[in-house]
Amino acid sequence: MKINLRHPSGKIYFLFFLLFLGSVNLHAQILTNGDFETGGSGVGFLVHDYTLINPLTGTSNPGFYARTTNPALMNSTYNAGGDHTSGTGNMMVFDGSTLANRFFWTTGNTGGAIGGFTAGTTYIFSFWIKSISNEVTSDDATRANIGIFFVNANNINPANQNFLAPLPSEGWVNIQYSFVATADNAMVRLKTNNGQAIGNDFAIDDFSITEGGLPFEGSYTSVNPTCPIGTDGSITVTLTGGTLPYTSYNLTGSATQTNNNGIFTGLGEGTYNISVSDSDGNQYIQTAIVLEAPNDLELSAPVTICTGDSTALTATGGTGSYTWSANPADSSITNPNSASQTVSPSVTTTYTVTSGSVSSPVNLIENGDFTQGDTLFTTEYTFVADPNPFGVQAAYSVVTNPNAWFTAFSSCGDHTTGSGNLMVFDGSTDPTGNIIVWSNQNPVTILPNTNYTFSYYVASVSPENPARLEVYINGVSQGLPVIAPGATCLWTQVSYNWNSGSNTTANFIIYDRNSSSGGNDFALDDISLKETTTCLYQKTVTVTVTPGTTPTFNPVNAICSGGTLTALPTTSTNGIIGVWSPALNNTATTVYTFTPTAGQCASSTTLTITVNQSTLPTFTAVAPVCSGTALSPLPTTSNNGITGIWSPALNNTATTTYTFTPTAGQCASVTTLTITINPTTTTPVFTAIAPICSGSDLDALPTTSNDGITGTWSPALDNTTTTTYTFTPTEGQCALSTTLTITVNESPEFSISEGCNGVSYTLNAVQDNASGSTYAWFNASGSQIGTASSVVISTSGFYKLIVTQNGCSTEENLNVLSTSCAIQKGISANNDGLNDYFDLESYNVSQLKIFNRYGTDVYSKANYQNEWYGQSNNGDELPDGAYYYVIDFTDLQTKTGWIYINRAQ
Repeated sequence: MKINLRHPSGKIYFLFFLLFLGSVNLHAQILTNGDFETGGSGVGFLVHDYTLINPLTGTSNPGFYARTTNPALMNSTYNAGGDHTSGTGNMMVFDGSTLANRFFWTTGNTGGAIGGFTAGTTYIFSFWIKSISNEVTSDDATRANIGIFFVNANNINPANQNFLAPLPSEGWVNIQYSFVATADNAMVRLKTNNGQAIGNDFAIDDFSITEGGLPFEGSYTSVNPTCPIGTDGSITVTLTGGTLPYTSYNLTGSATQTNNNGIFTGLGEGTYNISVSDSDGNQYIQTAIVLEAPNDLELSAPVTICTGDSTALTATGGTGSYTWSANPADSSITNPNSASQTVSPSVTTTYTVTSGSVSSPVNLIENGDFTQGDTLFTTEYTFVADPNPFGVQAAYSVVTNPNAWFTAFSSCGDHTTGSGNLMVFDGSTDPTGNIIVWSNQNPVTILPNTNYTFSYYVASVSPENPARLEVYINGVSQGLPVIAPGATCLWTQVSYNWNSGSNTTANFIIYDRNSSSGGNDFALDDISLKETTTCLYQKTVTVTVTPGTTPTFNPVNAICSGGTLTALPTTSTNGIIGVWSPALNNTATTVYTFTPTAGQCASSTTLTITVNQSTLPTFTAVAPVCSGTALSPLPTTSNNGITGIWSPALNNTATTTYTFTPTAGQCASVTTLTITINPTTTTPVFTAIAPICSGSDLDALPTTSNDGITGTWSPALDNTTTTTYTFTPTEGQCALSTTLTITVNESPEFSISEGCNGVSYTLNAVQDNASGSTYAWFNASGSQIGTASSVVISTSGFYKLIVTQNGCSTEENLNVLSTSCAIQKGISANNDGLNDYFDLESYNVSQLKIFNRYGTDVYSKANYQNEWYGQSNNGDELPDGAYYYVIDFTDLQTKTGWIYINRAQ
């Protein structure tokens, strides 16, 4: 028999029990005319709800059937073919009804129970079926949905009493059920559950009921956990045959569970075993069922390296993006997002690789598990508190057990805990199938451009006509309807992956597209909308670093070029073995590298063997010396480190070549050094330097004499005073020192006096030493006005005198304010600012004396200028009148005369 199972992943799996007649226990056949060769309906069986076509015309309508040898004879569009038994015999062919629950085969001539059974005995009911229309496709809606019904029987196996007809490509398929008779008579009936006009066409043949049971067989399906640390994996066990009831289903291994339905959920990665028995002790055992997360992160194996070595680490799987980190930190990770790393840790280091990220686990559907009761959702079904005794189509309730709501339904717990709430439905018969089973009450807020998974759990609560549920999200169908499980109380998850696109809210609707009044009863639980699961992968790998040992060797003494070298040891003083390179070379100093043999965690090392070449000692040349000059002892170690002795003894009176003989063992050769002894030469000759004026520029003295002697002068040049300079020849020229005097003439020093010489206003050059002086007087316009030591001028203004003496000149300027030489006739001494005093400021007066008319000295003043305003020596005011003056000049003859005091003027 074929059982339609809805796997949690949403895929449909088909299990066929194809048992050939030769494998069935051949007990007495209870049915008659199971191969339809001795008659039609009423001969061993009865067709209740389909109409016979007779004669055949090559056309048919839904709800009709025929007993024929070829389906194409009934309807020319059907696939031609023979019966199951011989290929030429009769079969029953059905054009599927558009009405649900149409019985098409029942035991007995009149469609009732038949005898021949023994209560408590197990029997096998068997027949063959195939689809005959090319309109039958993998779409479940196009395939005949067959229901089976037993009377006076229990322990029906398989428990699912609904199945889909096979695909046309599968040909004839054998359907078998075992059951235990509860009386000496029993009845078996077959019906079509769906009312699909397209497809839904099939043929049946070779019915039988024989004593015996089906072989006890099992199979399993598994769903891997989504993520490595996830626990959403599952294993579902399906059993057929054997003797009911089965014992508990046991799961062992990475987790331990026990239940009565063979559905194990909440499993993580690991290895699991399954065991279950039938009532006769037959066992179904399956071991080593491995669950592993898809595309799990894989790292290269842990590794041990030596200090200084590197190793490659790789990551595969995960989401394809990686982030490496190290503890302790490792600077050799230069690109932490690369799948491969070449690391060189200095200590043992643990590397962690992270890939992916964790999605939100929040369920966005309000009251999806119905823990809050009849709220936060909408439905077009009617809430009915008590549908007993006959049920109410399109009714629902939120309960903990469907059987507690309607006694005709199977007794089931909810999916979550087995004791919580679920939503149960008595299916609607609306032919449009557009009656909303469930929808969210409030729009669900979502993130745009995000992947979500919408899922629900469904279980059938009656064994006939499973519901066909279709999901819409924001008004868009998510695919063909999904058929609820054929067996009752088998919670099965249905899920849809959906990208939100530009949506920020979402609405969800579940429809039941089955409108059958019989069966079509189901329950929903754990309706969920979550972000589609994404995984966070994280694993570590450790690189163990073993400290390396540096090989040690005794040094090898230096040799001279061509000397003998002994082979180097291949085992170090600390026990490391290895090889040396390059080959020994006794002609040149060479660095040899010791490479340890692999596996010793030892590092390479080097050893240098010095090969000394025949070296020529080098010495700094000794500068020539003058005869008799003391000679310093020659060095006994050369500039390049060669030691030895000199011969002959030093001689400072004659040029001599000395021989250096190296001390033995230095691989050095003999060398010589000549010391030149120069005789004494003449005194260096220089051209005399002409005298200069003080402060004039003085050129540097030549450092090479007229006769080629080089040297230096001291002291530093001085252009202010006559100086004798000493020339010291550079060493080695054997020349005498000499001197050179540079005469520096002083510039003449003078001042200019001015005053009246009689009636002439005269300018005079005043010098301490006027010997050899020449004079040049110039007026303000630059014209020379005199060459003597004095000059008479007649106008005030600026005058210049240049005095030249010994070739050196000095220039002085004078501003003459007045050139008047007349002696004042009187003073008014009345403080009116006019002739208030006797003004002699323009003369060089050495002494002034004032006498009254009686010849008495009333006022006297040395170096007088303009201090007398008519007062006595005591400061008393003299009376108006005439007074006699005597004026002594420093540069003129004494002058006398009368001056009047008249204060009234």
